[in-house]
Amino acid sequence: MKKKISFLLLLAISISKAQQADVENDVKKVIITFFEGFHQKDTLLMKYLVSDDIHLQSIIVSPTNENVLSSKNFEDFLISIATIPEEVKFEEKLHSYTISVYGVLATVSTPYTFYLNDIISHCGVNIFQLYLDKNKWKIVSIMDSRQKDNCY
Repeated sequence: MKKKISFLLLLAISISKAQQADVENDVKKVIITFFEGFHQKDTLLMKYLVSDDIHLQSIIVSPTNENVLSSKNFEDFLISIATIPEEVKFEEKLHSYTISVYGVLATVSTPYTFYLNDIISHCGVNIFQLYLDKNKWKIVSIMDSRQKDNCY
């Protein structure tokens, strides 16, 4: 009897962990798809993945520790992406993903390095907040840090 209870408990834990991994993969896929749209300058795809009330903020990390917080309108951000000249090559390489899911809320942290014409421009960390809207994860907030020094 003890073996059956132990087996059922182990099975329940395994199923729960598998479901959590599936949810984390769904969240990660939203971030990956967002950056695919970003690199392709596909503003419609990017807009599809975000909430109508998305918030964008950046922290510019200065060498003198006078860090500056700024906010940007998402529509203005999309326009800035769409109008990047064809001859300008840009890529934001994400180095890893730390994903936390709490029911209908998820947070994703991604350290990155940003390249402009194959040269490191800056680096930092992105923090994404997502929520589950009708069985679909939507990005509701993006905050990033940007620094010129100590990049990968």
